[in-house]
Amino acid sequence: MQGVASLLFFIFTETILMKSEVLSDKETRILARQIQLPGIGLAGQEKIKKARILVIGAGGKGSSALQNLVASGVGYIGICDNYLVDEASFPRQTLYGEKDLGKQKAIISKQRLSEPGRMTVFELHNICLSETNILNIVTPYDIILDATDNFPAHYLINDAAIITGKPVVFGSVVHNTSLVTVFNYPGGPSFRCLYPHSTRNDEAFTSEGIPAIGFLYRITGDLMACECLKIILGFPSILSGRLLHFNIDNYACTFRPIRRNDANFTIKAFGRKLTDLKLSITFSVSELNMSVIIITLVYL
Repeated sequence: MQGVASLLFFIFTETILMKSEVLSDKETRILARQIQLPGIGLAGQEKIKKARILVIGAGGKGSSALQNLVASGVGYIGICDNYLVDEASFPRQTLYGEKDLGKQKAIISKQRLSEPGRMTVFELHNICLSETNILNIVTPYDIILDATDNFPAHYLINDAAIITGKPVVFGSVVHNTSLVTVFNYPGGPSFRCLYPHSTRNDEAFTSEGIPAIGFLYRITGDLMACECLKIILGFPSILSGRLLHFNIDNYACTFRPIRRNDANFTIKAFGRKLTDLKLSITFSVSELNMSVIIITLVYL
């Protein structure tokens, strides 16, 4: 009897302690084990619920990150993608199937992730990003997740993040290696600190996409989602100033330091740098075999 009484008292106490003005009772039940983790707790889960994350690119990395962010209880997610589902994407993008061919990835991903029981609110941005619209798109969000894979997009997102003061979670896949880091975090470097100039022949970011096994894109997306949660929760081990290399051949993890260059943070608005701008229209095919015309300022 004493054991039963102790169990009932524990359940009653946990129920009382789990009451929240931010989370619904259903959310606290679904996320109970996550809430019990050290470093999260009820207060941390409420931060996750209040967070607003913009995922740019709903392909292999982006779709995996989306699934993890929703499952973790992020309350508001923007999905920015203007590409269509195609067959070549299936090995990397398990969120989509045969019946989705030719449909907008942003729309399909929202439909898949808005199943009964999910409490995430979605905002769709199924348009091509450019310097004329990106500031309005990124401003309402706390964190930007860059799941694109071409230099013009990276620079555009990076500069918009600096102008608006947003951290960027970055990920890429190069053959058998996953690359993940965080840019524009307070005191940390930016994408331009890693790549000061557009190295268009760099094999890590070619416009045709890099051959890689499908699940490595999903691993990269998982790591990117994890970095988002660490930023939300204020963990001290955020990948700012370090580029993670995760190699699936031998499961080796190495970290490349990225040094901050304060000169890369002087951008106040598009067009304010006077010495090294060239307006270009770039046609790119990303890692996801999708095409988009992006009008942006490319720094040469």
